[in-house]
Amino acid sequence: MSRRPDGRRAPGPLHRLLTGSRPRRDADRGGPILEFAAVLPLLLLTVVVAFEAFLAFVAIERLESAARAGARVAGTRQLDGAEAAAREALPGWLADANVTSGANDENGYYVEVSHSLPIVFSVDIDLTLTRRVDMPDV
Repeated sequence: MSRRPDGRRAPGPLHRLLTGSRPRRDADRGGPILEFAAVLPLLLLTVVVAFEAFLAFVAIERLESAARAGARVAGTRQLDGAEAAAREALPGWLADANVTSGANDENGYYVEVSHSLPIVFSVDIDLTLTRRVDMPDV
């Protein structure tokens, strides 16, 4: 039986097997930090893509909401103030959206709101988000 310098008994092979502990080798030093450094760029890329997707879905929802607000006004006032109502419903970061309105083929009105995809990080994607809402004449 081997003893440590402090007089306690050294763990045997069965103890190492059950607890998963093993004597540390100098060659293993720094391994976890290298693994973290290898995975960190992928983790950051995943976070950035998720954030950009979240912003895209929020922009689509806000454009849809603005188009609905404009179409509601168009349905009750025959296009008077429809575009202004849609612009008022847009948040500040989508204020430069293109808003159009007019008569549709079903004796009603439409409001269409479009804006380029908001990209926070510098990626050159030319994609336009458009939402159109048709409303009957009431």
